[in-house]
Amino acid sequence: MSNKIIQLGPKDQFYLDELGAPIISGGLIAGVIALVAAAALGAAMHDGWRQFLFSYLTAWLLFFVISASSLFFVLGHHLFRASWSVVVRRLAEAMSCNFIPLLVLTIPLLLGFHKIFIWTHSSYVHSDSNLVNKTSYLNVPFFMIRSVIYFAFLIGLSLYFRNMSIAQDQDGSVSRMLRLQKHAAWGFLAVFWIMNFAGADYVMSLQPKWLSYMAPGFFFSGVGMAVYAVLPLAAMWLQRKGKLAKSITVEHYHDLGKWLYGWAMFWAYIGFAQYMLIWYANVPKETTFFLFRTVGPWMYITIALLFGHFIVPFFGLMSRHVKRHKGPLAFWCLWLLFFAYIDLFWQVQPLVWVNTHAGLAAVANNHDPYKLLGAAEKIVWNPLRPMSLALDALCLVGIGGLWLAHTFYLLRRSALMPVRDPKLAEGLALENM
Repeated sequence: MSNKIIQLGPKDQFYLDELGAPIISGGLIAGVIALVAAAALGAAMHDGWRQFLFSYLTAWLLFFVISASSLFFVLGHHLFRASWSVVVRRLAEAMSCNFIPLLVLTIPLLLGFHKIFIWTHSSYVHSDSNLVNKTSYLNVPFFMIRSVIYFAFLIGLSLYFRNMSIAQDQDGSVSRMLRLQKHAAWGFLAVFWIMNFAGADYVMSLQPKWLSYMAPGFFFSGVGMAVYAVLPLAAMWLQRKGKLAKSITVEHYHDLGKWLYGWAMFWAYIGFAQYMLIWYANVPKETTFFLFRTVGPWMYITIALLFGHFIVPFFGLMSRHVKRHKGPLAFWCLWLLFFAYIDLFWQVQPLVWVNTHAGLAAVANNHDPYKLLGAAEKIVWNPLRPMSLALDALCLVGIGGLWLAHTFYLLRRSALMPVRDPKLAEGLALENM
């Protein structure tokens, strides 16, 4: 850490002002148009809205993960008394306050709940004694109660921490910082467990016969990484527009790059641990997860995920040089953000064909991948058809546009940086040794 004095520049560098208006209006317009187009395309596919619902769920999960990751970042900042992250904390605070729009955006998922979650079909549940034993947890009323608890905590925590941070801009109160540090302790643990349970509810339960104690942790590893892929991109865009030009330095980008690299490797570690345990035990109710994702074209996506999310960035993002230069760092942020979506796609979309009458018939008493491919040859490609991929893209643009518009709406309502945070001077003077 250095004691050098940083000149911050003009005050207008800390406010978005009119710069946010085109993003807000553009995001709203693009989001609404894309979602309307997605609904039209979903109806035109004549599959009972099945592909639309799974495409929508995958896109929704991506922005749910980014928002939760941002909240986890804010809580971690206060819990560990960090100073380096002060200059980017306000950006993370804005991104973390998207749970109310995301809650509204669950309406299509609630309308199609019976089509998404096969455990809501009593005939399917009673076909397997193991599923019957899970009904005390996997039932609609308890699922909804858990979801209400998740969102109540996530919305409450994100709004409290952002509002307290903004209030500190007015009085520079140290007591506010101490209160945030105090509440970050239980908040950090609460978000950790909420994300693990959300991973089990929103992803793992799509395939209810499957069992893996590592699956919630695998979902959480994606949560941990997401914010570090988005924050550098947001900071770079703002600096190109003349905002925070002297506040966020190469040292901050270096630290963000290190955290991005670390979480990407943690994702690989958890993923390998899950695969190794399932492969070693070789229990049918566990191996089906990988069976469905190594059949036909899905094998190529599995291999692409291995290389794209782990092996290639392991070497590409390792260098100090890459983390300290905006161009290469931006490339790897976009790269890993893309593969974060592919990761969710890989976890969610095979169920488009598996949880159908034809898919279930092919899977029944059949754990030979070659026989399974033959039985399910006509449907295994369904989520990978051009129309399905177009639907994926429209849902991404739709939910992403609304998420971005709300984020910039929040950024316009306060300074882009906690200008009177007691740790600001220390954060500005950051130097990596």
